[in-house]
Amino acid sequence: MRQPRRLVDKVAADAEVVIDFFNGKEPARSHLADLISTNRLVLSAITIFELRAGVTGKKRLAAIEKLTSLVPSVGLDAKASAEAASQYTRLKQEGKLIGIGDLLLAGTCVAKDVPLYTRNQKHFSRITGRPLTVGPT
Repeated sequence: MRQPRRLVDKVAADAEVVIDFFNGKEPARSHLADLISTNRLVLSAITIFELRAGVTGKKRLAAIEKLTSLVPSVGLDAKASAEAASQYTRLKQEGKLIGIGDLLLAGTCVAKDVPLYTRNQKHFSRITGRPLTVGPT
């Protein structure tokens, strides 16, 4: 997986919209195709894990491999982990906790200042910092 040099104008995608892309579901199919063709899509290590976890089908694994060879990845570093932990603490205190995977993905996006293309408005709208949700509801 390639690491992006600059994240300016990049957009991350969560696993749900990448799966929609693989399945040809609009608007994810055309939006991600545009992001890929303009070199603006990045995938977090969390998204890549979620895409690969439990997948045994050779066609889907090949599609994941092809995508991850074309698109830069962003890893979970100390700054992203601290951001995710901060979001976790706040959401737990508010009684609005979301899943750990979503928190790690959000922490990565906030720390890297990258918007997230997602359908999961319910969870990601709870994240403070950079507006994360840029996708369909």
